[in-house]
Amino acid sequence: MAERRYDLSYRGLLSPGADPEEARRRLGAIFKLNEAGLGRLFTGKPVIVKRDVDAETAAQFERLFAQAGAELTVIPLDDRGPSPVPAPAPSVEVTAHRGPAIDTSRLSLAPLGGVLEEPPPTVSLNLDLSYLTLVEGDDWTLEDCEPPPTPIPLPDLSYLTLVPLPDVAPQSGRARFL
Repeated sequence: MAERRYDLSYRGLLSPGADPEEARRRLGAIFKLNEAGLGRLFTGKPVIVKRDVDAETAAQFERLFAQAGAELTVIPLDDRGPSPVPAPAPSVEVTAHRGPAIDTSRLSLAPLGGVLEEPPPTVSLNLDLSYLTLVEGDDWTLEDCEPPPTPIPLPDLSYLTLVPLPDVAPQSGRARFL
């Protein structure tokens, strides 16, 4: 009988409590990836890291990703081609990095088309909006809605008068100022 083979896929998921920047830096260092390569790895969509590997190689890659703070998906291959199956249980060493286990025995899924939680009741405010109008046409901007600027009042200068200066001839080529 032939040895089981696996595809290795990564979706950008991180281990609980893992620092995203640190995980990104570690994966870049492990696989010698530049920023563009890391960008392709962290798109959130499944990316095949390695195809058709044996169980030992799959476990080695899973350990490397777990040490970096990332969750690798191991997909067993059968005769009909790849079929997504949950990854095998991680080793004890990896479990120590993931944090406490969560009890999921009381969790369930909502029925198809159902809602998880009823939306909160909405409060309808009775506002009088009858004084508002809509500006007609396409040639208006929000600046048209601004109130006109307040005019600056002119100062009262009525108490001032102009007095003519006396004719004074300049002496010896110099001007004389009053």
